[in-house]
Amino acid sequence: MALVAGGVLFAVREGLLPQRWNPLPSLDLAEPNPWFLDWRLSTLRIDGDACARLLRSPLIEATQVADQPIANGCGWTNGVRLNAAGGARLSVDRITCETAAGLALWLSHDVQPRAQDIFGAKVASVQHLGSYACRNIKGDTHGTGMRSEHARANALDIAGFTLTSGKQIGVARHWNGDGPEARFLRAVHARACRTFRVALGPDYNAAHRDHFHYDRGLFTRCR
Repeated sequence: MALVAGGVLFAVREGLLPQRWNPLPSLDLAEPNPWFLDWRLSTLRIDGDACARLLRSPLIEATQVADQPIANGCGWTNGVRLNAAGGARLSVDRITCETAAGLALWLSHDVQPRAQDIFGAKVASVQHLGSYACRNIKGDTHGTGMRSEHARANALDIAGFTLTSGKQIGVARHWNGDGPEARFLRAVHARACRTFRVALGPDYNAAHRDHFHYDRGLFTRCR
């Protein structure tokens, strides 16, 4: 019984059950602090119908794209083409629905409120360094040769933000400062650990000196 229960819990955590078989309620992007957020995001990993029901403006603007079967560790399942999330322009050609939903939650309920509090303006657009790339983990000092979550379109590298006032905030430029830009970047990065399983920034290693890496992979690490 313990093995069966453990198997069910693992299947729920990893999104291996479609929504109709999942004991958890469907995710609502308008809800700021949903219970079991990590597991509810996982239901979007393979369930295209659940993804379609979630793609509603203004919290997220995206269209579903055809799957690319995994080959040599690269490809994607249940992907979308993202145009905007959390009220900010964010153009990503291929990204998993699960990660796109995580971005919408983070931007809506963590990034936008911090921008309003600190700068009196909202985020108009987000600059990034890419999502899908068939490659191994960068900065892998142990030489494992493991594929990055980018190889499954399950990650995004965020480089900066542009506010509605026109102000630009860059990770490379402002992370190590002591002004409001640095406070903003550190605050929103810390909150990303709630939504993403891996949230890495400049303090992690030199390979992340100019961006935040966020993904919804198997492992958990926030720094």
